[in-house]
Amino acid sequence: MPEVESVDSYYDTDDTGMLSADGTVVLARVVIDTMDESGAEPRRVSSRSRIDAIVDAVREASEEASGFEIVIGGNTSINKQIDELMEAGFARIMMILGLVILIIAFRAVVAAVIPLTMAIASIITATAVAGGISHLYALSESYSEMILLMGMTVGIDYSLFIVSRFRRERKAGRSKINDIGIASSTTGRAVLYAGITVVLSLAGLGMTFNPVFISLGLGAIIVVLLAIVASLTLLPALMGILGDNINRLRLPFIGRDRGTNDGGIWSAIADRVMAKPAIFATVAAAGLVTLALPAFSLNLGFNSGSHAIPMEAESRRAVELLEEHFTARLMSPAIVVVDAPDVNGNQVQDAVSKMIDSAGADPAYFAPFDVRVNSAGDLLMVRVPLVGGIDDAEAEQVVENLRTKIIPPAFDGVGADVYVIGLTAGSLDFRNHMIKTAPYVFAFVLGLAFILLLLMFRSLIIPMKAIVLNLLSAGAAYGVLVIVFQWGWGVTWFGAEATGVIEAWLPLFLFGILFGLSMDYHMLLLNRIKKAYDNGLGNDASVSGGIKVTASQITSAAAIMVGVFGAFAFGPQIGLQQFGLGLGVAVLIDATVIRTVLLPASMKLLGDWNWYLPAWLEWIPQFGDAEGQPAPSPTTRPNLGDPVGQLAPATIPVEGDR
Repeated sequence: MPEVESVDSYYDTDDTGMLSADGTVVLARVVIDTMDESGAEPRRVSSRSRIDAIVDAVREASEEASGFEIVIGGNTSINKQIDELMEAGFARIMMILGLVILIIAFRAVVAAVIPLTMAIASIITATAVAGGISHLYALSESYSEMILLMGMTVGIDYSLFIVSRFRRERKAGRSKINDIGIASSTTGRAVLYAGITVVLSLAGLGMTFNPVFISLGLGAIIVVLLAIVASLTLLPALMGILGDNINRLRLPFIGRDRGTNDGGIWSAIADRVMAKPAIFATVAAAGLVTLALPAFSLNLGFNSGSHAIPMEAESRRAVELLEEHFTARLMSPAIVVVDAPDVNGNQVQDAVSKMIDSAGADPAYFAPFDVRVNSAGDLLMVRVPLVGGIDDAEAEQVVENLRTKIIPPAFDGVGADVYVIGLTAGSLDFRNHMIKTAPYVFAFVLGLAFILLLLMFRSLIIPMKAIVLNLLSAGAAYGVLVIVFQWGWGVTWFGAEATGVIEAWLPLFLFGILFGLSMDYHMLLLNRIKKAYDNGLGNDASVSGGIKVTASQITSAAAIMVGVFGAFAFGPQIGLQQFGLGLGVAVLIDATVIRTVLLPASMKLLGDWNWYLPAWLEWIPQFGDAEGQPAPSPTTRPNLGDPVGQLAPATIPVEGDR
């Protein structure tokens, strides 16, 4: 086969290391040829592009076999099969789920389809843009899943806000063009603020200087920017074409439109909280802190082994056989790379032999050791399989021993540079690098959030409190990940197994996204509270009124995000399962516990101190609120001390929450 460079098996080599102890399983090692010579000039191609023919050949041989089975398993075939499982209907499930939630929110099919259309358009365009960038900068293969996830969430949410405002304005009986202008200049302005916040938060991941974080962050940034552009350009055009037809295909049997912004159950809960703020705040904060405590036992790495492979994937059987009779590390061994002017020289060859002898005498290393030399003779590679898992402490210690105790004595005095790479080494180095750069990312994201909220609300207390609340929700999400995927509590609900490992890239990336998305809700809710407060209402009435006005849209937006993230949590890839569960839990906590308990309780307890701005910061300019109107001067704010529930409908506009 032109796709295969070489095949080594027990029958060719008589190597007892390729035969199981009970004589029932034999190994064959297939090396994929990544040089395509079918064109005018040879070119290097991806191993994934050539794996299909090899997998098909194995399937055909297995079907013809009698009394035994032939299976194939390796990183390339495993990743290929997982991608196929995701493409087989995963995106379709998310779209159907999003459409159902939108129909419930709008009670009209046409209005519900528009945000979904915006999201799909943003995803398709972002994928094309990222594909072009990948020719200039190599992107991690997971960037496409990140585009899908972020595109479905922000693409739908941003359009949902604008369409909701447009539909509400149409009830006033003004001209269509006027209503489009109002929706675009008010809610559209808020979408712009929120989107920029998400983009800047994700940009902090670039401070890691790590290709994985940069790739994932770049994919998310591209689709968020395109979602903003689509919401501010394509969406107004669609609203102009549809006009009142946007309410066509109504479904009156799904809920009913009260015609008011009473906030429903969320407002009732918030009012109860504000009646006894200290008790509710203490209980809620204690609950989130308790939920976050398991996060201190995070075990970061990369999931591997049969338990990390979906049951539906054919390659799982091959990995199970390796684990039972050999070691799954044969798929992902440590690789020793020797760089020297002449690796075929006696000095280098003797050093390699010493290293192999030392490793072979240690039961932590699994023979045979495959040695390969490049055509130029200046690079040598030794495959050193390890016993154990990729991310357990024992495997990492084995890699450290290889680097510090086996290689240095063997290559002492030899003019060669020696490196140890592979999944375990890469996981170890990746985690160490992430831990080292995390403080810079955290400082950037937290500092950015503080500055943005300080400028928007001209208060020192509001940004400090927002950061604390967001840290609580993020910490609780980390704790849930440990409980489910490390401890195994309820992991079977997601069709997965407890691996004991949380993906090393997850906490930092999750943090960047969560702060960007949660700022959206904070800006939405706090903007309405501040507007009421600046218009003369007391602190309590402003908080209660803000929750009432924003309740329906925040609930719908959060439901969409939780639904999309939940779809990832039930997907076939364990890294994205962890990512989806973490985001879903954090958004759910943010939209419920934070919005209806901790935020109103803290604002009730602090009173007018919520809006404290020291004299030395009075130079901060007055920014327009999300509706484009300048806020009244702080000096004109009366302290009316309005009790909860005395917000008159005529006092604060209720026709929109942006």
